[in-house]
Amino acid sequence: MAAGAGERAGVATGAAGALRLAVAVRSADALGFRLAGAPVEAVEPGEEAAAFRRLLGDAEVGVLAVEEELLRAVPERLLARVRERGLPVVLPFALPRRLGEEGRGRAYVAALIRRAVGYGVKLGSAGGGGAP
Repeated sequence: MAAGAGERAGVATGAAGALRLAVAVRSADALGFRLAGAPVEAVEPGEEAAAFRRLLGDAEVGVLAVEEELLRAVPERLLARVRERGLPVVLPFALPRRLGEEGRGRAYVAALIRRAVGYGVKLGSAGGGGAP
């Protein structure tokens, strides 16, 4: 099947090309994501709504990974706008704050996958191979 408008060999594209990942975290948490090569929006307390608006205005952002603490501070009307548009896909995550603590968010990711593919999946544990 040939790629249509807005598609290129299985890669979703925005107005200017391939859609990309963006990460929104507090400044203290940004370095690790930058070292991994992810474009990071470092958000200060009280600036959550403005940062979210900036990221929503970027037509190239296809997936927006947002630390849960930041997402709780974003006004519901902005979140509703994202749900209506469908892009970017907002992927909340929780950073572990203590040694040995796992991040949260598995239930949300499973719900996203269920909505996208039409059936539920069971996500394996962080250290497991995923086999039953």
